[in-house]
Amino acid sequence: MQPHSKPSKVAALVPAWQSSAFIQATLDSLSAQTYPHLEVIVSVDECNDSTYEICIAHAQKDARFRVIRQSQRLGYVGNCNFLLNQAEADYVLFAFHDDILNPDYITLLVEVLDARPEVVMSYSDVHLTNTNGTEEHWVFTELEGVRDPVQRGVLMMSGKNKWWVPNRGLFRLGQARQINGLKTHHAGEFSADWPWLFHMSLLGEFARVPKTLCYKYYKPGSLSRSWQFSKHQIYEVYAAIMREIWISGLTTEQKLTLASPLARWLYHNNPDRLGEGK
Repeated sequence: MQPHSKPSKVAALVPAWQSSAFIQATLDSLSAQTYPHLEVIVSVDECNDSTYEICIAHAQKDARFRVIRQSQRLGYVGNCNFLLNQAEADYVLFAFHDDILNPDYITLLVEVLDARPEVVMSYSDVHLTNTNGTEEHWVFTELEGVRDPVQRGVLMMSGKNKWWVPNRGLFRLGQARQINGLKTHHAGEFSADWPWLFHMSLLGEFARVPKTLCYKYYKPGSLSRSWQFSKHQIYEVYAAIMREIWISGLTTEQKLTLASPLARWLYHNNPDRLGEGK
């Protein structure tokens, strides 16, 4: 491998909201990162606790941090997209306000992207602690070594794996901007990161670092804990994946290969057609 002419610049994006009780640990883990070429951008969505004050106080002690306060509620999707537009870096990651990262997290993920230009996303395993104290170990292996974008798409939209694990991974900003951000759909923000990651998988390979480097702690009020996972919500997120297929840069043949079975599923599972509504 030839060394890069200059070090890759990384931006860690922190979409924060109502997290005064726990965000300090996330900020501390970002300050402890061993990768030197790092900027941290925190966007505090409109909230009524002291999240902003905590982030500002931390930024005063670490010049790599930039904190922005939103004057109106953007929501999770809007806040993530705001941060994506703020970033000026080679590689970017979402550092969620209830995640704690191993000090070598960014360093190890950068090594993968620097060494393998065919990879668009590198990520690690995740250890989860639920609100009731139970623990889970999240591993996503299904895309390892898969070079065909259609096959990656099939695996990502199957829903039979832990597709969400790479959502806190490190990705190439230039390629990711082809997706035009996360998007809400007719079920709001439900699993909005799924179509985003699906489209990302069409752009390049995903590479797993087989180490547990991210520790996630679900908190009361966590967005995904509020979802009902209803038939309507699941239908709408698959419809959103269909839209990502058609706006992607795949060939027409590749799009049809992905879209045809999904179109049949959408027809047979349309809640309105089945009289189930929302």
